[in-house]
Amino acid sequence: MLVARRILLCLLAFPLFGRETVQGQAFSQTNYIAGDAIELNDNGAWSWFMDKRAIVDQRRLLVGSVRANGQFANADLPGWGNIELTVLDIGTKKITHVILKEHLEQDDHDAPGLLVLHDRRYLAAYSKHNQEPRFWFRISSRPGDATNWGPEVEVVTPGVKGNWKGDNFTYCNPMILSAETNRIYLFHRGVSQDPNYLFSDDDGRHWEYGGKLFEGRHGYSPYAKYACNGRDTIHFVATEDHPRNFDNSLYHGFVRGGKVFFSDGTYAFPLSQTTNTTIRPWNLTRLYQGGPTNVAWMSDIELDENEKPVVLFTVQVDGAGLPPKQGGFDHRFHYARWDGKRWRESQIAYAGTRLYAGEDDYTGLGLIDPKDPNTVYISTDAEPVTGKPLISASDARRHHELFRGRTSDAGGSWSWTPVTANSTMDNLRPLVPKWNDRGTLLIWMRGSYSNNRGEWSTRVEALMLE
Repeated sequence: MLVARRILLCLLAFPLFGRETVQGQAFSQTNYIAGDAIELNDNGAWSWFMDKRAIVDQRRLLVGSVRANGQFANADLPGWGNIELTVLDIGTKKITHVILKEHLEQDDHDAPGLLVLHDRRYLAAYSKHNQEPRFWFRISSRPGDATNWGPEVEVVTPGVKGNWKGDNFTYCNPMILSAETNRIYLFHRGVSQDPNYLFSDDDGRHWEYGGKLFEGRHGYSPYAKYACNGRDTIHFVATEDHPRNFDNSLYHGFVRGGKVFFSDGTYAFPLSQTTNTTIRPWNLTRLYQGGPTNVAWMSDIELDENEKPVVLFTVQVDGAGLPPKQGGFDHRFHYARWDGKRWRESQIAYAGTRLYAGEDDYTGLGLIDPKDPNTVYISTDAEPVTGKPLISASDARRHHELFRGRTSDAGGSWSWTPVTANSTMDNLRPLVPKWNDRGTLLIWMRGSYSNNRGEWSTRVEALMLE
């Protein structure tokens, strides 16, 4: 079912931060935001292992999300588990809401991965969270029009359905390579809960299974995030396992021309074309060594102006010696850049506490500005430099706030400016889509988030920054 709702939107401005700030300075203003925020959707959430979650094309912003109504899969409540797309036409100042699929599953892991196709139509691909070996996709009906979509298509993928240990599908990451005659790759978690890929040679209309990228420890699942140059190369950063099961390090490699390479461009392995592979993440280039007091999980990977990878990740430092689900009260943001010869990595900010009990490594997350890898945006409930808890002057409670960080020495030192402050709610999981116009579009979840299985009341907000 396709439903569209148009709302007139006030003129987008390009405000600077309201005033100069210093480290730790508190604002007196309740729910301070550095500009005029726009509500894109009254309810929505996403996980962070599908991309792109937001894109800008021809001055249209597309943001994918999942709707919740507070109780998991409660059929008596309208809208639960809807896969939604918000479209902002920056020129006409209108917002359109599209329901890509009704009642798929109330889980933020189901948020769609978005792609601009070679023929200028849009692709949205989505799946349930580890429930079955299949996914769905839709393609917009006309080039440049994200408000009207063709029929949904189901794609069954290799393997058998299993309860968390089978070959179930999660996370859609579509990306296109122009040098391979516009072949589209769709990386996902699939066979044996490892990263796998599909491909399409007809602008996403039909899909074939490609192979498995690598295998993890099989304690649960290795995690991977991807960055594509759009031409001939797909970079990835990966863990050994879920951080609740293993003290993760982080590893990097890239795919080009059917081969997998180390960070320095040395050939490593052939890219598998079957459900089997000999590649393990730890066979590739290690960018961070984890351990009991520094368990890593990636937040973002981008490419700089020379197409060298940049990685933002979190490290849990307080879990050593504690049973699972009893740590997670001290996370740190780290930043790593490949300089052509080696990875340069450092801690850059305090990431604060876990989002909720049961997932010690879930943080507010952060991102690298895709136009400027010297700029990051983070969500934290700790002051970035000192780690002091951020207690809101509005309600005397601790909340996750957004900060912009900038470095002028490739990550050696950072300056931080609040984007939100003194909030009465949390500000989580920021996104910045890449676009060529002036300004930066910052998108985030604002409200209450209790877990990934549908207990959230977060709005989708957007803010234009210079």
